[in-house]
Amino acid sequence: MVLVLLSLMGEARAQSSVFRTYVPLYDSCSKTLNFRFESSFFFKNNEYFDSFAYGYTGIGVFAKPTLEYYFTPRLKVNAGVYLLKYSGRDKFTQVIPIFSVQYKIAKTLELVMGNIYGTANHQLAEPLFRYDRYFQQHIEYGFQFLLNTATVHSDLWLSWEHYIMVGDTAQEQLLVGNNTLFHIIRHRKGFSLGIPFQMLVAHHGGQLAPPPHKPVSTILNALTGAMLTYRFDAKSSITFESQFLLYEGLNLPDAGEINAQPFKNGWGSYTTLAYQYRNLHVMAGYWYAQRFISPHGEYLFQSVSEIDHNFSQANRQLLTTKIWFDKTIYRSIKLETRFESYYDLMTHKLDYSYGLYIVMNESFFLTKYKR
Repeated sequence: MVLVLLSLMGEARAQSSVFRTYVPLYDSCSKTLNFRFESSFFFKNNEYFDSFAYGYTGIGVFAKPTLEYYFTPRLKVNAGVYLLKYSGRDKFTQVIPIFSVQYKIAKTLELVMGNIYGTANHQLAEPLFRYDRYFQQHIEYGFQFLLNTATVHSDLWLSWEHYIMVGDTAQEQLLVGNNTLFHIIRHRKGFSLGIPFQMLVAHHGGQLAPPPHKPVSTILNALTGAMLTYRFDAKSSITFESQFLLYEGLNLPDAGEINAQPFKNGWGSYTTLAYQYRNLHVMAGYWYAQRFISPHGEYLFQSVSEIDHNFSQANRQLLTTKIWFDKTIYRSIKLETRFESYYDLMTHKLDYSYGLYIVMNESFFLTKYKR
């Protein structure tokens, strides 16, 4: 029930629940071997003409077949492989082995180690976490604590993005993140009020490379605000959300060095209004920022450019619109189509994207071991 209510609470958010792969541990499973198949057929066309982000078309499929074994109802292990194939390329772009263990520490708290529930499962705001990472960097390795209660939903994780060994010249890269949603009011005369808190700490460093060492970089991003939802009936709802975002360079190199940034700190605000009727979602938003940088966020919201690292713009103002439709085709097979636009109020340029996705996350029972 908690998971269902959390899902309803987040329906109006721009990052659809269609792409979430989190599966709780089942009390009914013990000594059970299952075959789980996760897959996504995706088509995403980014028509970006501004100077902040590349425009491109991503079309392809990824598959993640795994075997999952329940030692007890509180302990599950997964092993398999992740395969990413882009249309127009003869070979797989990514082939990554999958290993993970999921353990229920307490009734409402789970620990995941190895391949964690990443990307869309984090449910982060778009300025902090780019949605295209869902198919570009889908696999995250590290450890994760998941808390689900009637009043608090929290995801705390560490993702080790690049591991180094003695003699490596590249820097280690890691990301520490947290997304916590406090439910202040829930379904009281149709109203629900949530207070989100999101945080990312991106670090580049390491001491195993031969001298001279590259300068260390640590960037903090944080978000808080309020999300007010009014549910007219079981079919429709409206959500107003106001977010305040912070950027702070905790440890940045001097100008001209690798990992240097043109601004040491900054902030942004994102106000959105969303309406949902059945499976149709419509959202409009206004983004205002001063010297805002988020290394894992969508570059259209930032004051620095993905295309030209020497280009920056302190003030950013955008009008955003998002329209998406999702449908359950069969059990765990879901379809979503969406359109998004970003209008720059300063350059008067319109960037937009559209996409089509079919997502599957199904478990097939194989056998149950008996003593």
